[in-house]
Amino acid sequence: MATVQAKSTDRILQKALELFSSKGYEATSVREICEAAGITKPTLYHFYGSKEGVYKALVDGALEDFRRELIARLEEPGPAPERLKRVARGYFENAQEHREVMRFIFSVIHNPPSSAPKTDFTRFYDAVVAEIGRCVEDGISRGELAPGPTDIRLLVFMGALGESLCGSIITGRPELTPTLADSLVNSIIEGWR
Repeated sequence: MATVQAKSTDRILQKALELFSSKGYEATSVREICEAAGITKPTLYHFYGSKEGVYKALVDGALEDFRRELIARLEEPGPAPERLKRVARGYFENAQEHREVMRFIFSVIHNPPSSAPKTDFTRFYDAVVAEIGRCVEDGISRGELAPGPTDIRLLVFMGALGESLCGSIITGRPELTPTLADSLVNSIIEGWR
């Protein structure tokens, strides 16, 4: 039973993502989501309560899974540079595995706030950056990195990852590989030593 339910909810989210991405959130109806997913309206309402519930499960769920995964990578033991490489690799792996969700989230961020339900992107971003900042400060305290302004270092680190992701989504370049993740972190860390 749980497997059937998981497949139904996955299919609902996938079809909703396709519709939201092509038509926009506001222009997509519950009826269209149901038809695309091959379900009835009561089924959608049972799992998500509303179209906004589908959106929240899709966007908030993806953001929370991403945050949880990055924090787990940071919490694994090791020197700060290695932990930052794990974060960069995870960032790129997530972007590749969930390309359409990432593309949709970027579109929501860059569209007027009224184009979709409110999502607290600031809270999500601040939580991720704070965890990465703790890793950088830990590296400084352990002598792995030279003292320096953590806030500026976070701008550089997040900027490198974000620009790589944006370029990949917009043009297909660069390819988001573990080698690229490691090279970016090595280049950044070299300046921090």
